[in-house]
Order: sequence, then C-alpha cells, then structure tokens
Amino acid sequence: MKAILPAALILLTIACGGVKPVKIDFHLPALQSGDFSDAYFRQGWEQLQKGDADSAYKSFQLSEVRLDKKQAAFGYVFLARKKFSAAAAQFTQALATDPGNLEAGMGLAMIHEFEGKTAEAYQAYGHLLARAPADAWIKLKYESIRSSATQEFLLEAEKAKDTDKAKYIRALEQAAWFSPDMTAITLQIADYYYSENAWERSLPFYEAVLEKDAHNEAVLLRLAVLYEKKEKFDMALVTLDRLLATKPGDPFLESEKKRVRDRFQEMNLPEKFKRIFFKSEINREELAALIGYYFEPFIQMDRVPEIITDIDGSFARDYIIKICTSGIMGTRPDHTFDRFSTPDRATFAVILNSLVAYLEKNGHPLHFTPLAKASTGADLSPLHKNYDAITFLVNSQILHLDPTNNFNPTQPVLPADVIYALKKVLNSIGN
Repeated sequence: MKAILPAALILLTIACGGVKPVKIDFHLPALQSGDFSDAYFRQGWEQLQKGDADSAYKSFQLSEVRLDKKQAAFGYVFLARKKFSAAAAQFTQALATDPGNLEAGMGLAMIHEFEGKTAEAYQAYGHLLARAPADAWIKLKYESIRSSATQEFLLEAEKAKDTDKAKYIRALEQAAWFSPDMTAITLQIADYYYSENAWERSLPFYEAVLEKDAHNEAVLLRLAVLYEKKEKFDMALVTLDRLLATKPGDPFLESEKKRVRDRFQEMNLPEKFKRIFFKSEINREELAALIGYYFEPFIQMDRVPEIITDIDGSFARDYIIKICTSGIMGTRPDHTFDRFSTPDRATFAVILNSLVAYLEKNGHPLHFTPLAKASTGADLSPLHKNYDAITFLVNSQILHLDPTNNFNPTQPVLPADVIYALKKVLNSIGN
C-alpha cells in the first residue's frame, strides 16, 4: 500500500488543483466522536467547512485515520471543487473498504441528486436511513424526494388515465416505487395485472401489499393461487399457513394446504429440504439450504472452497460449502459447521446482514423502504453486540418486532420468519 499511496496522492493533487476558496453549498456531515482524536483530520474538516479545499486536502494527507475515512474526506474535497466523477470514485473506494461508512454514502447520494438521478438518490438515501434512522438530515432528504417524486408520477398517471393505459400503469408503478406505504396504489396495480392474466407481474405487487397489510385475507388467498400457478409450492404453503394462523382449523384452507403439500412433495428436491416448510424450528444446516436455494443465481464460488469437517452426508453439503466460502455463514475454528444447532433471532440477523453485504459488494444493490418511524426494539440495548445489524434489518423492514415492540434476540428463529426475510431480500434486488 505504501508504494501505491504517493502516486495516488499525486493524482489527487492534480485533480484537486488550485488554492482558490470555494463555497460549500452541500451538506458536510458532522465528525463522529472518534474522529476528533486525529488533529490533522479535525483540522482538515474545519478547513473544508470554511471552503479552503486545498488546505483541507493537505491536512487529510497528513492524518492517520483509517483508510475509508481518508478516502471519504478526499471525496468531499473533490465535491467542493465540483469534480463529481473524482468525488464519486473516492466515495466508492471508501465504501468498498467499509460498506458502513456513512460519510461516503451521503456523498454518493448527494452526487446522484446533483446529477439529476432522482431514483438513484432516493435509493441511496433510503439505504442510509435504514442504517442511521436517527439522522434528521438523511430523513429530510429521503422524505423530500419521496414526496415530490410520488406527486409527480401520480399527476402523470391521472393525465394518462383515460388516454393511455400503458402510460397510466407505468406512472402508477413509479409512484408505488417511491411510496410503497400507499398500498391502495400498489393494490390497484396488482389487480390490474391479475385481471390481464399477467400473473408474473401481479405477484410482486401483491407481496408488497402484504408487507404493509399482513392479515389481508383476500390478498393472502390470491397470493396462494398465484404461487401455485407459478409452481412455487413452498411459498404457497407458507401463505396458507399465515391464513390458517388467522382462521385456525378452517376446512377449506386445511384442504388447500393438503392439496398443495401433495404437489410440493412431487417436486424433485431432497426430502429433508421439503420438511423445513412444515417445522416449528430451523437448524444451521436447513438455514444454509434455504439461502443456497433461493440465492443460487447470485452466490458465486470465486475462491478455494472452505474445508468443513462435519458435513459429510448432509443433504445441504454443497450449499453449506458455498455459503461458508462466500462468508455469509461461518465455521468454528476447528472447521466444523455445527449444522444441527438452532440459531436464535440475533444470530440470524447477523447472517442476513452478511447476505445483504455480499449481494451489494458483488453488484446486486438492494432497495429498502425504511420504517416511517425508526425503531430498534424495546428489549435491545445499544450495547448488544449485534445492535447495528438488527437495527438496520428492522428499519429496512426485513425483520420485524413483535406486537409489544420487542425483537426477542435470544428466541429461536422460525422457518416462516426465515423464508419471509429471505424472500424480502430477494425481492429487493435490482428493484
């Protein structure tokens, strides 16, 4: 790294160039408490706030903060000079070094906004808000884009309603993308596609409605039908179970579940895999199988397979090797996987967070809809070792709190919760 750094700094000097003070007409994030220990970094930030980008650049060069912090700082120097491509490169490098660097994330979001890339800016601010739900500035930016874009597309839809049905639906889809909480719009789109026999297109919209209205019996029934039409018998069974939870013992639903279960059993899948959908708990072997099954197109074996000593004879052996080699799940120091242990909800949150990080690092950005009101769980202390991961997943609406606002980190994670969360992540890719 030392041999490369001087050349990189020369390039930074050339790109930055000049000593003329500049006007800081963008949001400059406040330093975090740990950043004040480095005098040069603190000095550079103060110089940048005053518009002295050249002096700030020199101070950042001398600072000894960790690499991603320095890369983000150089990004703001370039941003002050209106050199957006150079700034974006620095922010991107900082995020590659540490995906959790909020300063770099804010910088990229602002660049998208400056360049008129509304959807990209909204997506970036949404991701930031899920990770930093208490940040008032991020929330303001997210809500401002959401509100204005939604109104714009609703107006466009209203104008096209009686003249161009295709344009009308496209505009509604855009409005629903920016404001998924407006379930009336989403349901209208879903019903339209269903009436046109475009079942594949109606499916994600019905799923989106269900995320906001979990006990909507009409939508649950329609989803069960759609899943069966698409031969997604696993999801049909999960949906019927959710209906049965609200109507225990219903003879029609019990009959439907038995019929779909029989069709599911005919699928060419390992018997142990099929059993997961009828269990009340899940072990690590089964969790790896579900992740490997649903995300097989996205997880690549680009490294030497990890050596795991206790999975011979496992029905999920190949999935376990793939998931561990990718870093989504881990092994013990003695290279055992401990496949029969039951993960709790906090452990599942860590694994799920690793899956999200893996997908984003490998070119599959996810679109999250942050909770309207940030929440962390009444039973979760900020000192909990998995607090950040759990908070992010809860505020991304991937994991949920119980009716008493508790996360229950030590309770076993249920198969239905695992399948729901994995499905939510899967549906968020590329949306």
